[in-house]
Amino acid sequence: MREKLVSQLVRFRCPRRLSLQKLFSTFPEGWPGVGLVLMRMTVALSAIVQGMSTLIESPAQIISWAIGSVEMLVGTALLIGFLTPIAGASASLGNLAIGVSWFSTSGENAHDKTGAALYLAVISIAITLLGPGAFSLDARLFGRREIIIPEASRRPLR
Repeated sequence: MREKLVSQLVRFRCPRRLSLQKLFSTFPEGWPGVGLVLMRMTVALSAIVQGMSTLIESPAQIISWAIGSVEMLVGTALLIGFLTPIAGASASLGNLAIGVSWFSTSGENAHDKTGAALYLAVISIAITLLGPGAFSLDARLFGRREIIIPEASRRPLR
């Protein structure tokens, strides 16, 4: 009963801290952390390449410039692991939109491109749900903390 009351008081006193912790679910180390780095690199490099190709194909159009810049920004954020859940959700929406747009077109490689975009969307969703991992900027900024309590320099008052 007392533990429940204490947890409710903590939740009442620091709601911002709890909501920030919910944004970053896990920071696994070791081989799972390496797997998350590889997943992030796959989606990030794909987003950067797509952004560069968007900028190269039609540099005069403002909308193409904006889309290419956002793709490169999302790719860079995923590559370094900064705000990974937000960048992963953005990448999944972008890849899903690309996959749906290529699905309706006809051509030689349209179905291959659709499949690749949908695979990247699924990987992006997995990154969003799993978290950034221990080898990311998010882990440095928002990860686990070690609290060291110094020894008392004087005797406690009674």
